[in-house]
Amino acid sequence: MKIENIFRMRRSFVGVVTLLGSSLLSPGNGVLRWGFGAEDLGAAGSFGGTRGKAIAAMQVNPALLAGFEENEATFSIRYLAGSGDFSRGGITSSMRGGEGVYPDLAMAWRLNPQVVLGFGASPISGLEARWNYLDAPGGIGGISFGELRHESRFVAVRLAAGLGWQVTDRWSLGLSAGAVRSEIDFNAPFIFQSNPALANAKVDLDLETDGWAPSVELGSVYHASPDWTFGARVKLPVTLDNEGKAGVDFSAQLPPLGFGGAPPRNDYDARAKTQLPLTIGAGGSWQAKDRLSLGLWVDWHQWSQSYDTFAVDLAGGSNGVINGAIGRDVSDRIPLDWKDRFVVSLGAEYELSEEWTIRGGWRYGKSPVPGDLVTPLNGAIMEHALTAGASWSRGDWQIDLGYGHEFSQSAEVGASGYHAGEYSNSSLEAEVRHASVSFTRRF
Repeated sequence: MKIENIFRMRRSFVGVVTLLGSSLLSPGNGVLRWGFGAEDLGAAGSFGGTRGKAIAAMQVNPALLAGFEENEATFSIRYLAGSGDFSRGGITSSMRGGEGVYPDLAMAWRLNPQVVLGFGASPISGLEARWNYLDAPGGIGGISFGELRHESRFVAVRLAAGLGWQVTDRWSLGLSAGAVRSEIDFNAPFIFQSNPALANAKVDLDLETDGWAPSVELGSVYHASPDWTFGARVKLPVTLDNEGKAGVDFSAQLPPLGFGGAPPRNDYDARAKTQLPLTIGAGGSWQAKDRLSLGLWVDWHQWSQSYDTFAVDLAGGSNGVINGAIGRDVSDRIPLDWKDRFVVSLGAEYELSEEWTIRGGWRYGKSPVPGDLVTPLNGAIMEHALTAGASWSRGDWQIDLGYGHEFSQSAEVGASGYHAGEYSNSSLEAEVRHASVSFTRRF
């Protein structure tokens, strides 16, 4: 099937974590979250694999659990405010509704001198776009739905348990395993990209799917000396095979009364399939002076194996007349062609006193989205992030504050790689601001 607008996903879902508004756009990470907890955010993720709170241990490097001397519970809240401008044909449209709040939580218990058990729940991935703009002529006959909403949303939340094992005085290993709850939604004009029977046909697609998938992460920490610590991690790919419902409005491609007066809408059982990539990370932290620490972390994301295409399968159409013309089941494969990327984080921390610590960081990774496939609905184009943060600690309590600003160059599209060329000669700019507060209690 042929799609002009790339996949959409909207709305948040269940349970322990709620995600509202602008989603987790991440520099160079594509749709992957970075900065788990305010402390990790404030240093741009540069220390997350070598030291940190229980949230970082559960979602970045489970080997960190082994280093906790006390039991710990951490709760964090993160606020996001995103904005963007899309220009085409001399007309500029702005993203709407780009803000939201979501929580993280994690706990760690020492079972014995060598083993620590952890639990965590955090959003780990997301991309959201909500726009109002004029649908450009396209599809068979060059039709347009006019001025309307173009919305997409992808959100994934990970719930996991982990173990950290102190193998020797200097070396620890960790494992975390659990499940990822994801939601993939789309509500916008859709041009079929690969389905030969529907080539170039434009419809108004409203898709909502969700599902669960297993997740496994491995980690290691090595204390080379009192001043140097090194860490490494592997996040195995997570296959998201979601199911749900879809409604397709064929009215723009049918005669005014449809086929023999039949309504132009067909309702389907829907399936949307994609994958979070293999991630391999490594880095180190250095106690440069009594009060000054420096951190470096590098991740590699194998996007080429995960975001090559996006699969959409629709089955069991409810409209017999339309089914007679195109069949009860239709499928499409939307080209993504994302590129493998390295993401580098640098950060520093300075202890002002026994109670106060300040930190800052910088993060960079080139966008994995090919330039000719950028649209407002898949614009994971962030490349740089600057961050700052502070901590206050007294007794068993610690409060962390973190702030981050993500930004990118303008993404210029000449000839679009999607059929019908509706996004040819367009440009997209976006930025996201993060603010987070975390509360940690040791017991």
